[in-house]
Amino acid sequence: MWSAIFIYWLVSSFAVKKTVKRQSGTGRILYIICVLIAFALLFGNYFSFDFLDHLIFPQTYTWKITGLIFCALGLTFSLMARIWLGENWSGRITVKENHELIQTGPYAVTRNPIYTGFLLAFAGCSMTLGQVKGYIGIIFLAICILIKVVKEEMFMQEVFGEKFTAYKSKVKRLIPFIY
Repeated sequence: MWSAIFIYWLVSSFAVKKTVKRQSGTGRILYIICVLIAFALLFGNYFSFDFLDHLIFPQTYTWKITGLIFCALGLTFSLMARIWLGENWSGRITVKENHELIQTGPYAVTRNPIYTGFLLAFAGCSMTLGQVKGYIGIIFLAICILIKVVKEEMFMQEVFGEKFTAYKSKVKRLIPFIY
């Protein structure tokens, strides 16, 4: 599932609007490193500390299937959000030419549905694998996403002003109805 999402992201990245403003390269590199560490923790054996491989919760069939369902739901939600965003999407924090503030579809549920979906998918994978390293990876991913979201929302506030302020008052940042 993750590979299919990656391929779609890569292919669709060529059909976006022209960028008029973007984040600095340093901020982007730090974010990429954090995401790579989170994925390495969850899916790899790059860190050789025995405690990282310990199971946290009993790995019952129900627990693993629930994790798989969360992963599929999260990736589907992220994909829907990416499709809904269309030509306004970018892998880095940017303002596009004729940028639109999308407030419908997944963006009516949370202001950052791509990240919400990725966090849910990551949590699902962590549940399925059950190891300490996956849950540490979620924390790592959540921190880097929160840092990125704050910067993205500063860009959106600058571009859309009161319209973005009104949107923020109606729709939560990452977790529907909560945060």
